Amino acid sequence: MIYGYARVSTKEQNLDTQLEKLNSHKCDIIIQEKFTGATLKRPELEKLLKEMKAGDKLIITRVDRLGRNTRELLALVEELQERDITLFIMELGMEATHRNGKMFLTILSALAENERELLAEKRTAGIKNAKEKGVKLGRKGKSKGQVEQAIELWKRNDKTIKQIEEATGVSKSILYREIQKRELKREVV
Repeated sequence: MIYGYARVSTKEQNLDTQLEKLNSHKCDIIIQEKFTGATLKRPELEKLLKEMKAGDKLIITRVDRLGRNTRELLALVEELQERDITLFIMELGMEATHRNGKMFLTILSALAENERELLAEKRTAGIKNAKEKGVKLGRKGKSKGQVEQAIELWKRNDKTIKQIEEATGVSKSILYREIQKRELKREVV
């Protein structure tokens, strides 16, 4: 069997380019996953690896689609070699489970891991810089007045939660949390 594996890190990202490339390689089955590449502990990848048998082939578009942790990636290549499963990386046009492919994979996975660490450092530095400039990070909380208005509307019992949300801008989760915190009860009309 020829398996394709396509992965992006977040639900907002798109798999179309990878899927198009994998389809051009006539994969029998293509597994799609939206999960971080920092670890190989991914539900769809784990299922796929359990399912694969000797003689199967795993195709990925790029090294970083399989993972960005050098140690884990090389351990996976070793496991695939031992199980007689071929790993083909389209970007390189080569089998990573071959001796020379393994060498290139080592270099590329180290670069991918370095890129992930660099992005994390940049993100941390950006957050620190923003905080030093007084930028408030995170979700913007609702004003006390908005919450109080939502509570009053809820107490009157003449509007639905949806109507209260629309009128005040206070989400139902914030409203319910505040009702519970204050141990409020609606009057039965």
